[in-house]
Amino acid sequence: MNDPKIRRSFTPRFSIASLLTLTLLIALATACGLAYQKNREMVQQRNELQALSSRLYVTDDNELASSEMPRVADDFRSWNVHIPDGKEYHLRLGIGTVSENEVPPTAASVPIAAGKHRVTLYLGDSSDEAFRYTVYVDGNLAIDKTMGNDWIPGGWSSASSLSWQRQAAFSQSALQLAGRSYEPNADFGKGRYFNSQSDDYVTRKGFRLWLDEPNREYPTASPFLGFANDPSYLGIGLRDGLRYKSNSRSSYEWTFIRPSLHTNEPVLRISAEFFASDGTTLSNQTQSFQSWQLRNAAVAEDSLNWQADPAQSVYSAFLQADVESEKALQPVVELKWNADRPDEIGLRLADTPANDGIGTWRLRILDGTKHLWRELRFSEKTISANQAVDSGMAKPSGPRSTLNLEAFATGDARIRWQTDQTMPLQILERRHKEYAGLGLYKGLPLTFELQVPATLNPNLSATVVTEAPDVPDDPLPGGAVFDEIRFDLEAETRDWVWLRTQPMQ
Repeated sequence: MNDPKIRRSFTPRFSIASLLTLTLLIALATACGLAYQKNREMVQQRNELQALSSRLYVTDDNELASSEMPRVADDFRSWNVHIPDGKEYHLRLGIGTVSENEVPPTAASVPIAAGKHRVTLYLGDSSDEAFRYTVYVDGNLAIDKTMGNDWIPGGWSSASSLSWQRQAAFSQSALQLAGRSYEPNADFGKGRYFNSQSDDYVTRKGFRLWLDEPNREYPTASPFLGFANDPSYLGIGLRDGLRYKSNSRSSYEWTFIRPSLHTNEPVLRISAEFFASDGTTLSNQTQSFQSWQLRNAAVAEDSLNWQADPAQSVYSAFLQADVESEKALQPVVELKWNADRPDEIGLRLADTPANDGIGTWRLRILDGTKHLWRELRFSEKTISANQAVDSGMAKPSGPRSTLNLEAFATGDARIRWQTDQTMPLQILERRHKEYAGLGLYKGLPLTFELQVPATLNPNLSATVVTEAPDVPDDPLPGGAVFDEIRFDLEAETRDWVWLRTQPMQ
């Protein structure tokens, strides 16, 4: 008989699902192991490549050479350097005013012997460390300079590397190890991020570390840009002031930029019109117009070719109209920059026979809707765009109205205009949805000023708009805006008109 109390033997049973799960776990473990091993091999290869890249190869024993070592920390940089025999060299640290084509004053300089050395730079470039720059040679302290907590008030938001330029002002036998310029931090309050843009030719605080002959001196960089053989075209005019720059989108309009105001987009855009006594005109509607040509002189045919002269504080450039039709007006306008007037640019009809047939000319200053120009000032009197519309001073013509300013301009006319906003318009556009999509000006809020002598018999006016550009029947948020400032001038007198742009106070 079978005894029911006898226990049955149990054998393990596996379902298909459990077998698949086990197989998957084994596959994952194998894959992780292989990936870990491959990652270790790649890290080792990377370290070997980095070590190889930092090796110093000297192709000419008579020239300086360097090779940067892999960085072990963000605030440390090291180089292997070769110093040739037979000539004295110094390791120099320059701190202060700097730009892409400027060498700052030497803050410290130490001799460095011929042979191979290791140079290490510690960057304590923050207010917490009082902007401290420490240099070691072969592990020994060589230079230690501190600029102080308030060297860059408020700190900096970004830093740009500086290269050693291939220009006559830069020694081609010198060797730069490091260079940096700092963009000051623009703080407009919590949650009001400001995106600053400019170029490396704007004057800022910064430093350069380089190897050079001990007695070599570097002149202060010119306040002007646009000289012959400049490495790149970044406008003609003042480094930190207004620069004329040709506009690829519109060959007729004159465009002026000022990167020191934290933007590379146009600050001023001007459309000029010229009227002859016989009824001939030149404007942006003239189909035979080709371009404005930059020239050295009013009657020159060669392109602009400024020559650098440290003693020269005033430069002029001439815009000659290139028009296909021989019967069309071909005016010549002179632009002038003065280092003593960094916020301004001068314009006038040049003294040349090409302008003799012109009776009057008009300058139209555009882009009021981008800058939200809402205030006009004459001496102590201020007119708002909304006031001009509501009071009937501006004569309506559809969505645009014209405000005649002749009654306010007596004697030498001086007019100022600006937005009614105190924060940068990019913040306004980003934080307030009613301004979104208007394409507002990205730089600092500006005050514009125009000075016209009474000898030109100026006739000033402004165009007022109440609708958003390119969106009919869509009212502008915040009310009316002065879209265009316009002034007509007699052409017989060749006096200067001065335009000024500066940050709002």
